[in-house]
Amino acid sequence: MPLDQLGRRSRFARTRVGKRVQLTDRDLDVLRWLHRYRYLTAPQLIAILRRRSLKRFVERLGDLYHETGLVGRPGAQWQGFDARCRPLIYALSTSGLRLLEYRDQVPPRAVTVSRRSSARRSVQWEHSLMVIETLLKIELATMATPGQRFVPVDEILTRAPEATRTARNPLAAPVTLQPSDALSDLKRPWHTHIIPDALYGIEYEIDGEKRYRFWALECENTTPERRSSARHSSIARKRAAYDALIASRAYRDHWGIPNLKLNLVNRTALGRGERA
Repeated sequence: MPLDQLGRRSRFARTRVGKRVQLTDRDLDVLRWLHRYRYLTAPQLIAILRRRSLKRFVERLGDLYHETGLVGRPGAQWQGFDARCRPLIYALSTSGLRLLEYRDQVPPRAVTVSRRSSARRSVQWEHSLMVIETLLKIELATMATPGQRFVPVDEILTRAPEATRTARNPLAAPVTLQPSDALSDLKRPWHTHIIPDALYGIEYEIDGEKRYRFWALECENTTPERRSSARHSSIARKRAAYDALIASRAYRDHWGIPNLKLNLVNRTALGRGERA
């Protein structure tokens, strides 16, 4: 049966019942924001689009999923999913992306999470959701502040040097770590790369002039403060790497931005709703 005993469609697989769906501008907004952030829940989309009725909006998302196939529900969320009250996570489907491309309405991305969708819940999946949640809180706060505009990573990279734009990973910035108290086991300079979880900026309009500040976002949930070797990931190593990157101003040559700060967020700070 396509519906359960209460007349509800399955949450776990598309169940078409032949309902006719006429796409609206609001629907296209949903598709554009899903492309921008990769994974979003109904409450997050409502916060973005400022819709009033959660129930009707969730029903519309169900139509976009079941009847049109323009949005998907990533399989990784089903592992450990034991309550119907938990908000579903949505993603733009291949069909949805093709529609945006056909209409020439593909927006710049705020995150660079891979479009490949895994059916397994993993540390990387949880980390991606944390990055998205953090960055979205920052953009929403910016949207609510007069004279400010959020600058997403795609917009930044569009203006980056050609060597960066054509690199395999444009976010991988070269950096040289020097022996220090924070990296006590490092005996000689180490040439490596630092890859932020996200790169973003905020445009400020002050006295009719536009000014910009840029941040590298790092979200930490399980990474230890220190490790026995500087070559293993740790918060101390990341801080040292960003200190070196900022001190050398190498971000100017690599990303073409005039300034950079580190926004290091842990799960506790995220729960308090702190903003950069």
